[in-house]
Amino acid sequence: MAEPTGYDVRTASDEVLAQREHLVERICAELVRAGLPAYRYPPDSFSPPGAEVSIDRMRDDAGGGVFVQWSTSPALTRAVAGLPEGDLDDDALHEAVKSLPGADDPAVRHHEVIVRHMQAAIIGILCSAGLHAYDPVDGEAPDLVKVDLHA
Repeated sequence: MAEPTGYDVRTASDEVLAQREHLVERICAELVRAGLPAYRYPPDSFSPPGAEVSIDRMRDDAGGGVFVQWSTSPALTRAVAGLPEGDLDDDALHEAVKSLPGADDPAVRHHEVIVRHMQAAIIGILCSAGLHAYDPVDGEAPDLVKVDLHA
């Protein structure tokens, strides 16, 4: 039985978590089969570009489940964050934070377009493979894909 957390929200049962583990493997296999790079979060080393598949251990009614999110190349991710190439010391990071690009910056717009198109592509690929994938309409992460255990 799942133990309560410090916030009195219960995690999913061990059985559901085991099913989610299998679902992660299937999602990665289907995306790789379609020609997309896919990996389970957290990756072994750095976060490579591609489909990042993760499990939220909470119950479904508490927002838990299996999620996919597209990661762009490190170069584009750095451009969106306003970070120059190369290693950064504390002063360089502080300067970058002060001058974060706005929503009208071309790199930010380009990134948003890419992740929204990839969200639609991932949903289409996974649905074609017989999975129930959809946009969970998450204001905090508008590019997420949620994949349910049962269609």
